[in-house]
Amino acid sequence: MGQPVNPRLRVLAYAAVYLFWGASFLAIREIVLVAPPFLAAAIRFTSAGLILLAFAIANRAPFPSWPESRSSLALGVIFFATNYACVFWAEQRIASGYAAVVSATTPVWVFAGEWLWLGAVRPTRAGLGGMLLGIVGVALLVLHGASGRALIAPLVMMFGVLCWTFATLWSRRLTVPKSRYMNAGLQMFTGGALLFALSSGAGEMSRLPQVVARWDARLSIDMAYLIIAASILAFLAFVWLIEHEPASRVSSYAYVNPLIAVALGAVVAGERLAPAQWAGAGLVLSGVVITLRARVNA
Repeated sequence: MGQPVNPRLRVLAYAAVYLFWGASFLAIREIVLVAPPFLAAAIRFTSAGLILLAFAIANRAPFPSWPESRSSLALGVIFFATNYACVFWAEQRIASGYAAVVSATTPVWVFAGEWLWLGAVRPTRAGLGGMLLGIVGVALLVLHGASGRALIAPLVMMFGVLCWTFATLWSRRLTVPKSRYMNAGLQMFTGGALLFALSSGAGEMSRLPQVVARWDARLSIDMAYLIIAASILAFLAFVWLIEHEPASRVSSYAYVNPLIAVALGAVVAGERLAPAQWAGAGLVLSGVVITLRARVNA
C-alpha cells in the first residue's frame, strides 16, 4: 500500500464491490422465481470458477500442491455449495433485501468466532454491544410475523450465513493456493459441481422444459450479471482493494451492500419490510458498523 493509487481506480473498485454484490440479491431473487435454485446456483459458480481458473492459468499462477488443493476443495463445499444452496433456496420465499440484511450479519458472527473459538481477539464493550445489537436485529427480522413453515426460509438463510462464518474462520488454519484467483476458482468450481449434483438429486432437471419456456432476456442478463459482475469483477475489485486499502475501509461493503439491496428491492421489485423488520435491519447494520470498528480498535 506504499505506492500511490489512482483515485479513479479506487472509486471504481469500491463501486464494483458495493454495487455488484449489493444488486446480486435481487438478481438471485428474479432467477429463482423461475429456475430451480440449486441448478441456478450451479450454473453461476461453475461458470465463474472456470473463468477464474482460466484467468489464473493465463497469468501463470503457480499450480497448487495437493494439500493446498484439498483446502480449496473443502472450503468450496462450505462457501459455495452449502451457503449458496441456502441463499438461492431461501430467496424463493423471502425478499432480496431481507436476505441481504441477514447476510450482513456475517462480520458479527466472525467477530464472535474470533473471540470464542480462535481466541484471536478480546472484545471491548463496544464489540460486545455490536454483537448484541446484531443478534437482536436478526431476531426481529426472522421472528417478526413468521411462524411454523414460514420460519423455515429465514432459518435456512441464517444457517447459510453461519456456514460462511465457519468457513471464514476455518480457512485461517488451512494452507490454500498462493494465487487468490486459483484459490477462488477452485472453490467456486467445486461448489458449482456439487450444486449440480444436488440439483440432480433434488429432481430439478425434470423442470427444465418449463424453465426454458419461461426463460427470457431479463433472466439471461441476471445470470450473466451474477457470473461476470457479482462473482468475477466484484471479486477482482475486492482482491485489489485488500492489497491497496486498509481492511477496515474495505469491510464497509458489509453494511453498504444491504442498503443497496433493500433500495433496489423496493424500487425494482416492490419489496417492503414491515416496521419491526426495518427496526431489525437498523439494529443489524448498527451492530455490524460497531463490531467492525471495535475489531479494528481491539
